[in-house]
Amino acid sequence: MISVGAVAALLSRRSRLLSVLSGAALVASSVATRFGIFEAGSVSARDPRYTVVPQRDRLADGGPASADADRPAR
Repeated sequence: MISVGAVAALLSRRSRLLSVLSGAALVASSVATRFGIFEAGSVSARDPRYTVVPQRDRLADGGPASADADRPAR
């Protein structure tokens, strides 16, 4: 959908209707991408393979805990 919007934007230099349609296609593709990424994050957060297991592996390896990963080393 983004390619349709981009091509239409390039071709719509003098047509107001084509400009509006290309803008709508670009907005729709942006919204679809945003909700797709949000949904993918929700699905991966519900699966413990992607959240709990990596944290346990880091703790088992002696690496920093996930809560301490953002703190600077002293």
